Amino acid sequence: METDLNHLRELINRHQVCWKVWPEFAMIGRDKRQIGYEVELAGTPEPGVTHPEPGSEHCQHVFTALRQIAEYIMPREERPLIYEIGPFGQSIHYWRLHSNRPDVLLSVKIFYGDGYEHTVDGCGDRCLREIEVRLQDLGAGMLQWTERQNENAGRPAA
Repeated sequence: METDLNHLRELINRHQVCWKVWPEFAMIGRDKRQIGYEVELAGTPEPGVTHPEPGSEHCQHVFTALRQIAEYIMPREERPLIYEIGPFGQSIHYWRLHSNRPDVLLSVKIFYGDGYEHTVDGCGDRCLREIEVRLQDLGAGMLQWTERQNENAGRPAA
């Protein structure tokens, strides 16, 4: 498993992977309810790729790396939640917080599978926290990429 973790850390470093969390809402009658979360992973092509085209081979490489990371961060415990990894979007996103770099995105949704009868509770919150801890341990940046954060990846806290 250690080799796999080293490989994932290398992918995170190569593609400068970072993430953000969005609440997932649904309208239930006239009520807006939070029914889950969306964890959005963002990565950029390797250094040297200057103008990647949406859907290009370079973007597909980034998406493949993000997919490997997404599969690793999923909780292993059986829970009443559904985890949904989104498809390749064949688009490039530019965000000021990421210095307008060309990002490829992958979406991981966490929600209950009972037709929105449940709202987010301790189980959903615990699942999100596990995902965030795994991303931090691998060296992914929350909201934005930082070299310093990545240097400490996988090291025990002092």
